[in-house]
Amino acid sequence: MRWIKALVFVSAVVAPTAAYAQASIVGAIRDTSGAVLPGVTVEASSPALIEKTRSVVTSGTGQYAIENLRPGTYTVTFSLAGFASFKREGIELTGTFIANVNAELRVGGVAETVTVTGETPIVDVTSARTQQTLSGDTVANVPSSRQYFAYTQLVPAINAQGNDVGGALGPIFSVFQVHGGRRNEGQVLVDGQSAGFQGMGVSSYVPEVANQEEVTFSISGGLGEAVTGGPQMNIVGKQGGNMFAGSFFMNVSGSSLQGNNVTPELKAQGLTVNSSLKKLWDLNPSLGGPIVRDRLWFFGTSRYQGNRQYVANIFVNKNAGDPTKWTYDPDFTQQAVDDGTWKNGSVRLTWQPTPRNKINGWVDEQYICQHCIQGGSFSGQTFTGLVASPEGQGTTENHPNILGLLNWQSPVTSRVLLEASWGIGPYFWWGSRQKDPFDATFIPVQDDGLLNIGGTRVSRLNYRGANWSGNRSYTDVVQGSLSYVTGSHTAKFGFRVHLNHAMTPDPRYNDKQLKYNFRNGAPYQFTMYADQASTQQQKQNITAIYAQDRWTLSRLTLQGGLRFERLTDYFPQQQIGPNIFVPNALVFPDQEGPRNLKDIQPRFGVSYDLLGNGRTAAKFFLGRYVTTTNTTEEGIYSPAGRVVVSTTRAWTDANQDLVPDCNLLNTAANSECGPMANPFFGQSFFPLALDPGITSGWNKREYSWDLTAGIAQQVAPRVSVEVDYIRRTWGNLLYTVNRATTLADFDPFVFNVPADTKLPRGGNYSLAFLDTKPAKFGQFDNYRSFSDALGGAFNRFNGVDVTVSARLRNLTIQGGTSSGNAIEDECGVAAQHPDIYVPASNGGTLSTGSPFIGSTAQWPAAFCHRESTWLTNVKGLVTYAVPKVEVLVSGTFHSLPYPGNNFPSVANQSLGGVATVTAAQTTLGRGFSNGQAITFLNIVEPGALYGERLNDADLRFGKILKYSRTRTLVALDIFNVFNSSTPDVYSTSPYGATYLNPLNITAARFAKISVQFDF
Repeated sequence: MRWIKALVFVSAVVAPTAAYAQASIVGAIRDTSGAVLPGVTVEASSPALIEKTRSVVTSGTGQYAIENLRPGTYTVTFSLAGFASFKREGIELTGTFIANVNAELRVGGVAETVTVTGETPIVDVTSARTQQTLSGDTVANVPSSRQYFAYTQLVPAINAQGNDVGGALGPIFSVFQVHGGRRNEGQVLVDGQSAGFQGMGVSSYVPEVANQEEVTFSISGGLGEAVTGGPQMNIVGKQGGNMFAGSFFMNVSGSSLQGNNVTPELKAQGLTVNSSLKKLWDLNPSLGGPIVRDRLWFFGTSRYQGNRQYVANIFVNKNAGDPTKWTYDPDFTQQAVDDGTWKNGSVRLTWQPTPRNKINGWVDEQYICQHCIQGGSFSGQTFTGLVASPEGQGTTENHPNILGLLNWQSPVTSRVLLEASWGIGPYFWWGSRQKDPFDATFIPVQDDGLLNIGGTRVSRLNYRGANWSGNRSYTDVVQGSLSYVTGSHTAKFGFRVHLNHAMTPDPRYNDKQLKYNFRNGAPYQFTMYADQASTQQQKQNITAIYAQDRWTLSRLTLQGGLRFERLTDYFPQQQIGPNIFVPNALVFPDQEGPRNLKDIQPRFGVSYDLLGNGRTAAKFFLGRYVTTTNTTEEGIYSPAGRVVVSTTRAWTDANQDLVPDCNLLNTAANSECGPMANPFFGQSFFPLALDPGITSGWNKREYSWDLTAGIAQQVAPRVSVEVDYIRRTWGNLLYTVNRATTLADFDPFVFNVPADTKLPRGGNYSLAFLDTKPAKFGQFDNYRSFSDALGGAFNRFNGVDVTVSARLRNLTIQGGTSSGNAIEDECGVAAQHPDIYVPASNGGTLSTGSPFIGSTAQWPAAFCHRESTWLTNVKGLVTYAVPKVEVLVSGTFHSLPYPGNNFPSVANQSLGGVATVTAAQTTLGRGFSNGQAITFLNIVEPGALYGERLNDADLRFGKILKYSRTRTLVALDIFNVFNSSTPDVYSTSPYGATYLNPLNITAARFAKISVQFDF
């Protein structure tokens, strides 16, 4: 640990370290005879450069490369004694685009200059990377919520969690991925610094998106410096300059600006009311300028935003706070209002002490409070989701959230660039506070029946109280790189040290440490919690070194990268209890973790200028990437994580006193309580053996091989089209199985699914399930290993992306389609270890067994091979500034297969169905071994049913007012223009008469009024 801390300190102060990839200008210089010209001075100048000009000299082959250029418009000048100077103007750079700018010099005097204003290169012929960039103007001009989620909805390949219209939900926490990738592979970066929580791609940190230079999405093709094979959203921040400039933005909306999209057809299906706006606001001033002219600059911004939203089908509980009441009694005169408030302030300083040294530092601090005034949730109407009355939903608070970056750049020579940065954070103090005084004494209730609330059938409603917890986490990232440019070669060597320290939840429950489960008002089960008064900590260290090169040979460019990455973990002292169920605290001394994993990741790309005119590029890329990891995955490796901190028990409540009259510490059935679902509850040892191969060695982490092949073509001046084929395959899939059971330890039973036109193929089919034999119930010897050692499994994705980009005078068009299908097959593992489809409460390992499907409802082995249909995203944007009249018209459009299509697994992309079944409804011939009267069964094959397609369009109409050096945009934004009422949540559990009835739909059409004043 000491060497890591020392490395962090030294690197942050003096070592060269990798920032983030930026744009480049490359090319070759010849004379009029075609001979190469070495020694030509090439200067790139732009207002985007604080140093104003960057220069290099062509190599012996006449080639040059100017790297790490900020987004902006550039002029390139070529000069050599004996030749007339040549100037190329109007070269626009965005993201990591590599502009190919060649020149031909004719004999003449240096004082003679030939100036050419040509079209900006729009096809990158020297890189196999796939990216999409939104300029600062595009970000500011399209109708959006100004949240990072809104801009992921504009990139065709990206699938994002959640469905928000116009920011009605506020800055939502949304993971995103591409091409069947893992849930956490999408990364939000601010100036190259990850804003993810403890190694995740995202967090509750709300990045300032709308006040930036540009937003770049790297989709694929990352070389050695790339952390993930998934998408990276890099938000390039504004820097101050030698003139004071700033802006003030404000928008508002509310109930009077929103319509209603609940149709008679929806009402007939039980949806009588939708979530709707009460009020919504966003205030965002910013200011930048010089502190010391030509030497020190600043840029600062602050933001205050919030929302108040009426929650569909949830009303204030009349019985809230009454200790004598155990049921939910809705007050239909008071619809629940959920709330959120977000505040942040940031400042950026840029210092150029010498012409060859630049230091940039910024810090952003945020305050977040959600569900703090009232609350209530109806967004979780799925089998494992949360539905809650106001008192049944805890707060979500983050303060302070801190993210910062200290970066140093030094172009030592025209060929050598050194960079150093220390990423500070995200530092989080987050969790929830005790929302109501009675939370400390009231036992919360979840009703798993079907409650009739205003005509809508609601299941899994949480009410009567809520738990709370506190968390802290710290992340530091130190990166380093040295870039060496020769003209034909652009090489980069670097390292990255990523340190995570998580102090995980300190859960707080009521004084009984219980939660009750009712069915239509009658108790049938309760949950016991053993982690009250606990302190758990995990530390994770990820160290990487890499090398990469881009080599241009005439029209052919070869790219290669190699990345070495090492993952280790460490656990400070941890403690569980003391509490009711753990009367003597379980203390775990600090210790090294078991993980010591090393991976080598080669990446290779080739691009070829097919016609030699810079307008057509053929590209190919193949790379190996490990799946990103974070501290939330450390639980199975942590000694405290082995403690079973919760378990369920069947409960008959024979005397109806709403008190479990039994010995709660007795693991076996006694009195009116069934046996503990997990007999290791509250114990310091849970039988989980780890295959040594998954914690140490070379190339043992889950990985993917990513292949992309495509063609990019300029079809008209400043208009391009790119078509790519994508294939991804994953390896080192991990499974947890119970070695204490074999197929012989389960009794098979059949459930006959009824005929129903809503079901696949009209229903009327039979599915086989398993129930642990009573003699084997509660016996565990869990083992975690690779799928290849347990019977075999595979996962792959195939797809095609088509993207279009047009950057014309006054007009910008971007968009395209992304199509593909995912395949998951774990039939080999399921055949040898059927327990992976049986819930833990029934003696299986379902909750941790399969990496693709979870839930507490059993799966049939018949669903072990799953394929999605060919799913297609269609997304686009257009902005048009009407000449002379100073009017702005813009719009966005996205069409998704199904708004609930949030996560990459086939099961989560499609609609499911869970049946609540008694033993008598099956062929089991006895009661269930866990003592419960019912069990839950998945009866719909993943990939067989999909929800209604979402088609959403948003428009902006704005008037631009200019006076002197000021610009004011007054705009009207209209979201969900066609007032779509597409369901994004369906009733899938329990299966019955209300199956597939819509429970929530997209927000109704509403308008925002906004003003932006720039000076």
